[in-house]
Amino acid sequence: MTGACLCGAVSITLNARPEFINDCNCNLCRKAGAAWGYFPSSEVSVSGDTVSYVRTDKAAPGVAVHSCAACSATTHWVLIESFKQQHNLPDQTGVNMRLFDPDELSGIEVRYPDGKAWTGDGPFESRRAAMTISDSLPW
Repeated sequence: MTGACLCGAVSITLNARPEFINDCNCNLCRKAGAAWGYFPSSEVSVSGDTVSYVRTDKAAPGVAVHSCAACSATTHWVLIESFKQQHNLPDQTGVNMRLFDPDELSGIEVRYPDGKAWTGDGPFESRRAAMTISDSLPW
């Protein structure tokens, strides 16, 4: 699968479809306009110029969010190495699945974690039931 930013300067190619998509409502995800699929970094190929942003409102931010240098569309995130080591996380990349044609995403479950209300302890609660992208439930 290959998706692209609004102007087409950045493209992302994936070796597989995501197991699910998280459409989170935390400040970062909401303001970035992103819904994330998660992949081992080795399965994500990004071409084109991006700029990255690391949150300054968190003492130990976990990701650097990348956007197209030309049109500013959010493209993906990468884990910050110190955060990855501190939490013993696998090497993974979050890809903004909104860059892909919705028809290519048919059959994938979309989850709605309540990141806005999450305290940082325990699992996310859901703000609504998950749905599976289909002709009758387009995304």
